[in-house]
Amino acid sequence: MKAYVTAEFSQEALAELKNLLNDEVVYESWRDTSNLYFNDEDLIQKIMEIGAEIFICEGDNVKKTVLENVDLKIIGSTRGDPNNIDLETATAKGIPVLFAPNRNTVSVAELTVGLILSLARKLHSIERILHTENEFEVNDFSDYIKYYNQFKGFELQGKTVGIVGLGRIGFTVAKLLLPFRVKFLVYDPYVDTSRLNAIQGEEVELNTLMAKSDIVTVHCPPTDETDDMIGEEQIALMQKHSMFINTARASITDEDALLDALIEKKIAGAALDVFSVEPVDQDNEFLELDNVIVTPHVGGDTYDTNHRHAMMMVEGINKILNKQIPDNIKNPEVLEGYSGADVEFDKSQEFEDIQLSLHHYSGKIQQIIDICIEMIEKGYIIGTAGNVSARVKLPNGEDAFLVTPSSVKYDEMDIEDIVLINGEGETILGRRNPTSEKRLHLAIYNEREDIKAIVHSHATYSTALSIARMSIGPIVDEVIPFIGGCEVAEFGMAGTDEIAENAVKALGDNLAVFIANHGNVACGATLDQAWTVCQQVEMAAMIQYKASLLGTIYAISEEAEEAEREIYDIMKDMNL
Repeated sequence: MKAYVTAEFSQEALAELKNLLNDEVVYESWRDTSNLYFNDEDLIQKIMEIGAEIFICEGDNVKKTVLENVDLKIIGSTRGDPNNIDLETATAKGIPVLFAPNRNTVSVAELTVGLILSLARKLHSIERILHTENEFEVNDFSDYIKYYNQFKGFELQGKTVGIVGLGRIGFTVAKLLLPFRVKFLVYDPYVDTSRLNAIQGEEVELNTLMAKSDIVTVHCPPTDETDDMIGEEQIALMQKHSMFINTARASITDEDALLDALIEKKIAGAALDVFSVEPVDQDNEFLELDNVIVTPHVGGDTYDTNHRHAMMMVEGINKILNKQIPDNIKNPEVLEGYSGADVEFDKSQEFEDIQLSLHHYSGKIQQIIDICIEMIEKGYIIGTAGNVSARVKLPNGEDAFLVTPSSVKYDEMDIEDIVLINGEGETILGRRNPTSEKRLHLAIYNEREDIKAIVHSHATYSTALSIARMSIGPIVDEVIPFIGGCEVAEFGMAGTDEIAENAVKALGDNLAVFIANHGNVACGATLDQAWTVCQQVEMAAMIQYKASLLGTIYAISEEAEEAEREIYDIMKDMNL
């Protein structure tokens, strides 16, 4: 077979293609010829002139007229979305269409992060001023101070990054930003929850993201649904110090509204790689603004992208010639041996390069620390007598657990003192030893999937009732709907499997349990709920203890208890 290639290939990929096809390759990269085939007749004539049966392109239009007038056996489009190929006609003629998913993901993501850093540190302004004749002049110290103040930027750490579209590129951007210890807000109606969990992102509505983000970065595809999705209303919600990044498509944003916001300094700045009129020329209005970085749609313009998409074409052609089905084929049904199953890409690899850090879970860890401090202030614990934990997801989707340490005073803890353990109790991250009660926490988590957080306290009245082996009865109205009940587990030595097994048995499907001589264990679907349950249990224990000093304790009626239990079941199912 003879191939005609107008897409750019690396020298290595071109050599491999020539070797595969016995040198039957005509290579005319559009970058070298400055030509793209938009005219059907021109492309038909060229393919017939060469006698090509394989055509590999990037920007050329291969539409119905072309396909009906040439004898192509394989088509390759070096794009993530081969919308320059008439897929319907190609399929009807039995022509396999190769494409290049993920070819420029890293390139676009890295550019995005570079633009964010450049805006944050005003590198574009510094570069312009220092290289502009008569613009930069330092004759005395006051001149230096003027520029020093003008160039003041900000750190990314602790900032909120709003990602519009958590697809491959958006997710890669998030992974690259993880070491900067930012918080992620995500708007994506079709979000992959495994990706969301991997970055500890919070899914929000678009308007919420626009209003709360310090940095907004756009990574969704151009569709009817996303057309003008970020309009004047959304841009008006942005904070004055916030920045806007678009390396996706211009059609997603109302360019006029964005331009006005930048001119009027309603937002701090923008970095744009895509525009409604391309290629970018000297008349682009954004070029006139000092608070905008303009790049001429170069997100995927790297040697690595070109080599990657070229090798995908070579490998795909090789598989087709050897009667195999490539991973990067749009219409596998045209190939012999196709079983009808969709070709799926292995997504597991996209989680492997996430470097895990306790700061990855900084939000939940801060909640744990805050709860520990509150417990000390309320007298629920002394030193490290008590513990808090939370169920979290590892980037690969597996469960892990954040637990308090065994050897640090809780009022002196910081993020690095918390310990991340797996389901076997083995330390994944952390410089400390995990709480000695880790078996207790893990036993409850393993038994109850609905429980995501646990607070174990030695609060006074809870401990008193646990010593007296007295469960919380149906006495205090409105306690049952929130905790279900609170029985007393049989005695077991602290830190042992025995105490863990006894606690699980006594807990049942409630949200709280007394540990004999050992205070209470409160559970919840969130840390906030677990802490609330802990306080509710202690309040009920205090009331029950004090009421018992007055003599006979009168419980609520059985009918009322049954009704409240039903309310609890409903609320538990709703994670309230």
